[in-house]
Amino acid sequence: MTLEDSKKELKGLTGFQIKLLALVFMLCDHIHYFFEFTGKVPVVFSWIGRLAGGMFLFTMIEGYVHTSNRRKYFKRIYLISAFMTAIKYIIQFYKPLLRGDGFYPENGIFSTFVILIIMFKGIDYIKEKKIFKGIGLVLFPFLINYAIFFILQLLIVPNTSIDIANNIYMIISCFLPSPFMVEGGIYVILTGIILYAFHENRKLQGTFYGIFVLAWMIGMPLAFIKPISLKLMFTNYYEWMGVFAVIFMFLYNGEKGKSMKKLFYIFYPAHIYILYGLSVLLYNLKY
Repeated sequence: MTLEDSKKELKGLTGFQIKLLALVFMLCDHIHYFFEFTGKVPVVFSWIGRLAGGMFLFTMIEGYVHTSNRRKYFKRIYLISAFMTAIKYIIQFYKPLLRGDGFYPENGIFSTFVILIIMFKGIDYIKEKKIFKGIGLVLFPFLINYAIFFILQLLIVPNTSIDIANNIYMIISCFLPSPFMVEGGIYVILTGIILYAFHENRKLQGTFYGIFVLAWMIGMPLAFIKPISLKLMFTNYYEWMGVFAVIFMFLYNGEKGKSMKKLFYIFYPAHIYILYGLSVLLYNLKY
């Protein structure tokens, strides 16, 4: 290997480095999320955290595109998704596990990834001219969600109560994530589709990502919140800062980097439950 080749390798960031930075940014964000009630964690922690979502979507797509076994990749994400969703509902409904103010962790980005991977496969079929099969898979998460909802309305609600129907719906959503209930909702799903649709062209990928984030996260407040101010855009409506994730997308050098695929799968759920547990203890001591 020549010196010139070595310099080329050092340019930019590997996928591992981007994911590691995203972990740090996410940790900052979740420190603010879990301990905001103390009034001691500055909002800048969540400003930094806005970059994590786009960076994780980007690295997830790179992992999906380059994995040698997409079924295994999907299975791993699906199992963690089902586990975390079940834990979320256990905490939500078993009152002793709730924090004193009724707060519980709603984090569950793996469920969003499950929906996106299904839709990615649909996009692949569309590119292969298998139009109906592709459209069917893209729409599948929505269609199955509506089907479950209407079945519950027709069969369960008339014979029991709306609360029982809602509980059944939540149990089902552990195994069949709903696009309307996953973390980030429609916004993150659309973001993931944009990043995947243009993953072969980094310039278009980053450009359309940036335009979409700004249009959604600045356009929505401007359209529906009156009066809006520059101060509010840095205190209440700072989601637009996610646009800066595009910097790291452009810095990506196309290399995978270190192989520590289990790091994120372990760190994500572990840090959620550790931070939540600590926030419960702190809340109990404070109040």
